[in-house]
Amino acid sequence: MSRSSDYHALGGREAIRAHVTAFVQRFAQDFIIGYLFEGRDLERIIVHETAHACEHLGGSETYQGRPIAKVHRPLRINAGHFRRRLAIVRTVLAERGVAEPIIERWIAADARLQAAVVDGTDCAPPG
Repeated sequence: MSRSSDYHALGGREAIRAHVTAFVQRFAQDFIIGYLFEGRDLERIIVHETAHACEHLGGSETYQGRPIAKVHRPLRINAGHFRRRLAIVRTVLAERGVAEPIIERWIAADARLQAAVVDGTDCAPPG
């Protein structure tokens, strides 16, 4: 299935926004990464996450926010936080009935952002 087909299979922008809203709300309530969202404008995060998702899923919308590294690096997000975010995205999309191949492509696109987002540390012990 092509990226464009993923976008259309999910029902377009508004359906993707509904998925994004569900996982951003889950992030904000999560006992591990929720603190990173305290005091943040969740609607703004949803807008930017939706644009990013639409872009990598094959829609015509493009991410217009600030550079991802510039926004995330000051937050001191470690690799464990990043993995937790991916796990929540995967769980929420599965709960919402998104087909597994689309989930895999969505996660792969998000995973490519790790170097721009994380601060180089990990929460797991070495070795």
